[in-house]
Amino acid sequence: MTAMSARIASVDTAAATPLTMEVPAAAVRIPSDHRKHHPNAIQALAEDIAVHGQRQPIEIVREGNGYRLIFGALRLQAHLHLGRPTVPAIIKEADQFVSEAAMRLVSISENMLRDPLTILDRSVAIADWCAIYRAAQPRLKPGPKPANSVQPELSANFALNSDEAFQAQSDAFSASFSDAASAFLNISRRSVFNALKIASIPALQRDRIALHWLANNQAELYALAQIGEPIRQIGVIDLILLDRASSIEDAIALIDDRPRNAPAKWELISQKFSRMAEPDQDRFFDLNEAAITRWQAKRGRK
Repeated sequence: MTAMSARIASVDTAAATPLTMEVPAAAVRIPSDHRKHHPNAIQALAEDIAVHGQRQPIEIVREGNGYRLIFGALRLQAHLHLGRPTVPAIIKEADQFVSEAAMRLVSISENMLRDPLTILDRSVAIADWCAIYRAAQPRLKPGPKPANSVQPELSANFALNSDEAFQAQSDAFSASFSDAASAFLNISRRSVFNALKIASIPALQRDRIALHWLANNQAELYALAQIGEPIRQIGVIDLILLDRASSIEDAIALIDDRPRNAPAKWELISQKFSRMAEPDQDRFFDLNEAAITRWQAKRGRK
């Protein structure tokens, strides 16, 4: 039996329709084995809930005179942080689970079966978010647009802006976040600027590389975005997808019919790192924690 089939057999056999209602937030117990959340994450979500409301209820099971959390600890803690007396919740009965392990499995799968955003996806999301923010700020002047722009998507609004316009939008957008939200979401002037540049890659070309290793390599995406000529950019992507070039620089050298420079040591490591699975990347961070901490201190992010 696979992990997925175990979940289906033990949890989804319940036929009862889940009941959603407001329950006292203080009456919900968070088991000690649940994931712990950083205060910045709690505050960031609390700020979002205060503005937009809670989009998804937590899931709980009745326990004595109160409730036990199945999943949604961050949402619950955000409500408590806001001082709200109740929280929207899906209430289940203990007999809907065949065992204690089945109940815990729901919580585990809720956290592990999430498909994380690639750097490309995150960049487009930030660009769209920034566009929405900009639209609500009449004092911010948008950058120049082509005469025939049709605005098929929000992130496309940034495609022809200058670096100065990117920087102006990055400054204004990043300044709109609290310190906690900025730290949790990694929203800084530099990160927003990079995201806007990457999101300026035309949507059709983004779709071509969305499932490629390139989508998770910020340096390569940034280099691709720096290519101003659309035909040249398409040619570079073609070479990457055909495995005829291992980097944007390699592809440009092939197009220009010039010798390829031997990559620096850090470039070789970067190329290999971008292709690693997330657990392997985490292991790399663990082994190089001292160097990463030193770099963070230099950047003033500590």
